[in-house]
Amino acid sequence: METKVLDIAKIGDPVLRSKTKLIPLKKIKSFKVQNLINNMIATMHAVNGAGLAANQVFEPYRLCVLEVLESERYKHLEEIPLKILINPKITIKNKTSTFDSYEGCLSVPNLRGKVKRYSSISVEYYDREGLFIKEDVSGLNAIVYQHEIDHLDGFLFTDKVYNNNTLVTYENYLKYFQDQYHKELNNFINDFE
Repeated sequence: METKVLDIAKIGDPVLRSKTKLIPLKKIKSFKVQNLINNMIATMHAVNGAGLAANQVFEPYRLCVLEVLESERYKHLEEIPLKILINPKITIKNKTSTFDSYEGCLSVPNLRGKVKRYSSISVEYYDREGLFIKEDVSGLNAIVYQHEIDHLDGFLFTDKVYNNNTLVTYENYLKYFQDQYHKELNNFINDFE
């Protein structure tokens, strides 16, 4: 099965605002779904993303891929091995425990902004073999799951930016805000543990 890098929808494209459709369990192992998964992984790797949702590549399905390896761009996150989330559902474990996440998005190029994220969630999904998985995710890695599953519900991180004064270009984020943000995250991690 040959993989290809797919085009990524950009903010303003209606596909990003449409809630995605569940994938029937009997279709998970179909060529169409497996090929889409492979192409999404190849695309995520090609653009150095931490995750990618199906509607970001113009497919209307409730499917996302995640992976965080050692990288300068994601040095504040712990490693997340490659995960395929089919029909994922999040349950918030503690609605009072949140932290600020300076986020960007492949569909909103060159922009960052602060979003409140829950620090403790439970995620239920099927993997690419059709196995049901339930896992608890806490701390900073909860960002990636919440961000990608928001896409599947038709939301972009820009919808959740709580203060427009935090919106900055990626270049200005690196220049003016990254060091302070990493200090804030270290304080959160120390308080969280």
